[in-house]
Amino acid sequence: MKNLLMNYFYGDEIFESLDLKIYQKSLEKLNNVDKVAFINNVSEKNLEYIRANYNYIVNTNIDFYYIYFEFFFFLRDHVKDYEYIMYLDTRDVIIQKDPFEYMKSLPNKKMFFACEGMKVVENDVNLFWNQNLRNTEILPHSFYEELDVVNGGTVGGKKEDLLYAYLLAMTNSNRKADGVIPDQAIYSYMSVLMQGFDQVEFCHPKKDNYCITGEAVKRNNVEMQMINGVACNMQGEPYYLFHQWDRTEFAEEIRENFKREYM
Repeated sequence: MKNLLMNYFYGDEIFESLDLKIYQKSLEKLNNVDKVAFINNVSEKNLEYIRANYNYIVNTNIDFYYIYFEFFFFLRDHVKDYEYIMYLDTRDVIIQKDPFEYMKSLPNKKMFFACEGMKVVENDVNLFWNQNLRNTEILPHSFYEELDVVNGGTVGGKKEDLLYAYLLAMTNSNRKADGVIPDQAIYSYMSVLMQGFDQVEFCHPKKDNYCITGEAVKRNNVEMQMINGVACNMQGEPYYLFHQWDRTEFAEEIRENFKREYM
């Protein structure tokens, strides 16, 4: 059975970006995968590119921070066709190894979340999002300072379980709040509430080679190294995913290497 990758595109500017070309080239690491593009305000010219590279196209007017609402409604109708499903950001992800193979290597795990390697209280943006969520609570949780930042741009798992995760995020974020409550804020709460759930894997860049995120690298929360142009942990193991690479000191090196090899 095939797997499914979901991507989101807003506007036309991204199609002029070298970073998108780097991401699209890295898609060659995936095998036996269908792709769906959720698009917002994309011109006909760039729609031709999407038609040539994606199996499904979904038009939407939903804001990026709530695009997972659209994911849920699409998956509700298509979930039976796939084994594993994943969402990846398009602008700032490099697929270094097939993440579906990582998930399949742990068959007892049903959901895969990527912790960034820092706490919510250590990051101003995530703190703002989580405070927006916290301000809507009737019974505030006592573990607030324990929350890990869980990345919303690299979420995957078995088909029904990812569908239920998006349903959980939808119903918990669809509130009147002082600001945005993205799914990432919900996943951070889940990182504590779901401790001990054998079927849920909260991957951590210091312990796993599933995903490294540039925000944590930039803030010196996590160490990494580049070996022959590949993002690796300090044991020399390549990460499957390099997210937010454009925020790191390695960004220009990655772009120049890509231009030399492919342009």
